[in-house]
Amino acid sequence: MKPSKNDDYIKTFYANRKSKNIAVLLIIISLVTLFFFITILRMDITG
Repeated sequence: MKPSKNDDYIKTFYANRKSKNIAVLLIIISLVTLFFFITILRMDITG
């Protein structure tokens, strides 16, 4: 069975979706760590 253009379209669609999901995941993780460090820096260490 010969692969059709539809199969190629589906493969590229899922590859693009996977790369976009990884990019969004990295953005979310970086924002979480940024807010974590901001919270730590704003704490009053002297009490």
